[in-house]
Amino acid sequence: MTPDILFNVIIKNRNAVVNSRDVAKVFHKQHKNILRDIDRLKSDWSNFTRLKSEPSKTLNPNLSPVDLETLNHVSKMKFDDCFIPSTYITKDGRTVRSYDMNRDGFTLLTMGFNGRDALAFKLAYISRFNEMEQEITKRNTLYDLEKYLRKQLTDTIQQYYTGDNLGREIMQLTNLLYMVATGHNAAKLKRDRGFSKDVSAFAEVLTSDEREAYISTENKMIGLYTSGVSDYQELKHQLSKQPA
Repeated sequence: MTPDILFNVIIKNRNAVVNSRDVAKVFHKQHKNILRDIDRLKSDWSNFTRLKSEPSKTLNPNLSPVDLETLNHVSKMKFDDCFIPSTYITKDGRTVRSYDMNRDGFTLLTMGFNGRDALAFKLAYISRFNEMEQEITKRNTLYDLEKYLRKQLTDTIQQYYTGDNLGREIMQLTNLLYMVATGHNAAKLKRDRGFSKDVSAFAEVLTSDEREAYISTENKMIGLYTSGVSDYQELKHQLSKQPA
């Protein structure tokens, strides 16, 4: 059995986030106390944004123009961008609140965490955020590439398809791409990974490695379809026998 990832930074809505429950577990704190600290940050955040109209009169008088400009910039940051409200279901069926935090939210929350292992845990989380943000960059690059390929594939099918249901053909071949690249169709991928059925599987669900496999398979499908291989079973056989 694969152990749970301790420093569990995940990609959600195309952002790298960590949930407040995971932070509480790692830093040996009660989740209710983590929520209390976030609530205090929310209150302080509201107070701070009220200062932006006249920061020179309400903050340290020795602040330089550069400092004031920095404060003006950060005052435009939104609490809900750093701390995204979320919920989870307890074992007894209750719905309880939590927060997903991006890197900025995590940093603000844990800034005052101390103890023997606190520094090591913070550095481990920062490392995981770096990994996930690199993964997001790679996913976005592959997403842009696939948009171009998607149009090419659709144009190819429209040009060579001889049946009477073009929409069904495109949908069926799209699902074949998911099956060959990942072993599952798009609907199962979304369901198994906790995504709603109306999201794009490629844009939201696939990892960068899966996207690379999908794009490689899509390129091969375009070549096969252009060369006259349009039968579903033959396409499946040809694509499956070649490394994606």
